[in-house]
Amino acid sequence: MSDNIKVRPSVLADCQQFYEWESTRDVTEFFSIADGQTYDQVVKDFILIDEDPEKEQYTITDEEGNMLGRIYLAGISRRLDSLEVYRLYIGDPAERNKGYGRQALKWVLDRAFHNDTFHRVYFDYYTGNPAQFLYESMGFQHEGLARGACKKMGKYYDTNIMSMLREDYEKLY
Repeated sequence: MSDNIKVRPSVLADCQQFYEWESTRDVTEFFSIADGQTYDQVVKDFILIDEDPEKEQYTITDEEGNMLGRIYLAGISRRLDSLEVYRLYIGDPAERNKGYGRQALKWVLDRAFHNDTFHRVYFDYYTGNPAQFLYESMGFQHEGLARGACKKMGKYYDTNIMSMLREDYEKLY
């Protein structure tokens, strides 16, 4: 599969599109994004993320620069040599199932293991998230289940934890 996406650092102007995507059930269903968040909240979160050295945010675009989705990395720890994929999504349902999510996740792995010195990339996802099959197909390993670990709109959700270590990446890629 050829790469037909680009990943660039997110800019403040991207918040309008993030807000629109993150206002839809398609995107919020499997993330701890509060239903009914405002544009101002998206901007405030963007600014706070941007100022935190343990977080990075990126925008996924097509080759022409049209926005496709978002990558938000958190838990970036040089002490532990690990980083967390906190949020990765393709925003427009019409653009899903075209391989963009796979390419974006591969970009994260390359960023962590090929272009940097991280030992571990990890994330959690809500039970029932259909992206589980993507994660498994890319070689992520199940670490466990965190029962009731996420709260959204007053309801608790189980989250599954998966990771890839540098040696896994080197064997696979």
